[in-house]
Amino acid sequence: MTEVQELQLSILVKLDEVCHRHNLRYYLAYGTCLGAVRHQGFIPWDHDIDVLMPVSDVKKLTQYQSEFGKQYFVANRKTDKDFKSIITRIVDRTVECHVIKEGKIIKKSHIFIDVYPFYDCPKTKAGLIFNIWHSHMYKVLVGGVPQNHGLISKVISRILLIFFKEKNRERDIRKIENKMMYKGESNSIADYYGLDVTFCTAITYDKAWFSKPSKLLFEGCYFDGPTNPDRYLSKRYGDYMTPPSIRERNKEVKYELIKKR
Repeated sequence: MTEVQELQLSILVKLDEVCHRHNLRYYLAYGTCLGAVRHQGFIPWDHDIDVLMPVSDVKKLTQYQSEFGKQYFVANRKTDKDFKSIITRIVDRTVECHVIKEGKIIKKSHIFIDVYPFYDCPKTKAGLIFNIWHSHMYKVLVGGVPQNHGLISKVISRILLIFFKEKNRERDIRKIENKMMYKGESNSIADYYGLDVTFCTAITYDKAWFSKPSKLLFEGCYFDGPTNPDRYLSKRYGDYMTPPSIRERNKEVKYELIKKR
């Protein structure tokens, strides 16, 4: 492991402790889950950690900030006014690094792990479309115009920002948050914001895949993963046991430690 990966692993260990102490559910997700299954740790060319949590449990994390200590900060738009994202991050405040893409430094950042929310999914297709649209509105009102979803997304997003006035922004965001919290019976969950989720889409999973966690070995420690990791990874990546080409691996973002406070 690199120094950055060791620090990220320490954050995950702390998150695991807090979640188990308070019966909060989390699951290794995306490349982190794939790395656990295929490599029993980090994907060798990958440099981040992602988890999925029920949105109701994500909201509870900030209640336990004191248990993360002074080193780690539960960062989201409600705890940090400069945090313009719909996800939550557990940030190591004592360390900074360079973020490198295709050999170039693109920004400076703290070390962190990303916590993505998932939602109970409405049973009807119309209900799902309703939530997908509101999820995009939510993303735009919180974080501004997305830069990675194409021209149509940018145009629609700019129109939304004109329609939803700045002075009423927080009120409108709260309304959208409430509308997305489906309260009926549900057999599936929806990931509206995760990696590879494109403009006005969602990835849905059988709710049973995210019930009792499986235990996945990751860098010598066991962490919670989806109930059925194979089905989850197959839906996201297809033949997930076959690594990508060298060219695709080189596109991954990397982190280089630059400072310890």
